[in-house]
Amino acid sequence: MKEKKIIPALTGIRAICVYLIFFYHLNSFDPILHPNLYLILNQFYTFLTFFFVLSGFLIYHRYGDVRYSDKTKIHNYFVSRISRVFPILLLLITLTFLLALYHGYYDKKETLLLYLLNISLLKGFSSNYFLSGIGPSWSMSVEELFYLLSPILFLYGNNIKSLIITILIFYGLGIVITYSFSLFPNAGFFNSYIFTAYHTFFGRIFEFACGIFLGFLVKGFYPNHIIHRLGKKSLHIGIFIIVISVFLLSLITKKYQIQHAVEVWPGVAVNNILMPVGITFIFYSLIYHNSILRNFLSSKIMVQLGNATYSFYLLHTTFLLSYIYKFIGRNIAVTFITMIIVSYIFYRLVEQPAAVFIKKRFYKKKG
Repeated sequence: MKEKKIIPALTGIRAICVYLIFFYHLNSFDPILHPNLYLILNQFYTFLTFFFVLSGFLIYHRYGDVRYSDKTKIHNYFVSRISRVFPILLLLITLTFLLALYHGYYDKKETLLLYLLNISLLKGFSSNYFLSGIGPSWSMSVEELFYLLSPILFLYGNNIKSLIITILIFYGLGIVITYSFSLFPNAGFFNSYIFTAYHTFFGRIFEFACGIFLGFLVKGFYPNHIIHRLGKKSLHIGIFIIVISVFLLSLITKKYQIQHAVEVWPGVAVNNILMPVGITFIFYSLIYHNSILRNFLSSKIMVQLGNATYSFYLLHTTFLLSYIYKFIGRNIAVTFITMIIVSYIFYRLVEQPAAVFIKKRFYKKKG
């Protein structure tokens, strides 16, 4: 298959996914009056999986040749990743804990501890702390570990066989690490196999691997004739798998009488294995086949909104939400629209300029 450049639809789809996560966090359906709708919407956390698959694909596609042995390339790779993630993450975390300290939510000692766990992203490895500060930022622990390890993954996982071995190695590491922490429990770090499977890179490696596999297809390293013959049907298959996944997650939640299906192994399997397969089909179709969905996601407004999704993701459960509730209102539609507008302004005025500044300041020219 001929290599394709990244198309705008892969940016536009980020907006759809982060908005679905927003409606999961602010589920407005009453669990008693509308139990089925509440149950379905409460599974929308699973759309986080789209971002992990997309990261695996984009990082492999752009930086698949980066190695730790090439000092200039590896330096610029990390500058690029740091400039993309950390400026606004550090800014918003700092503001969050300054406000928490001001309002007396924690004492100074606890505030400092939580702040350090948040800015270091170590909170993502602890069931006690992963939702502290900016709750959704726990997923950045997963992303950042992938960024750190990707030059090694790409070196030793450059074909299907080695990619499968890499997945199994990280699953094994997750088991060993979790077992080790069970011998010396400490503040909820790696406190259960379920937690490791859902909340850490060691359990989410398959999602990134699906993105890398898609990178193999796009770069022509692995000509998969089956997916090629599917043509435009790949989009329909992918959407079908996503719908089935959400439905299964809701059934699992109902059967086990739990808040989230990923609290039990069947839910983890659906979220971490089945969902990424469906997403891979969708991304493949968006890259190679024209469709109404691709045209919509490629539109200028969707691409602009897609670019601002990181700001939206970090802001949508922070102090900004409480200010919207206080000064504007609690109507879900108004809250949603306000959040989109504010996060886009924040992206243009803070996130984007900060990333550009850091790249200009720290990028090394090739010698």
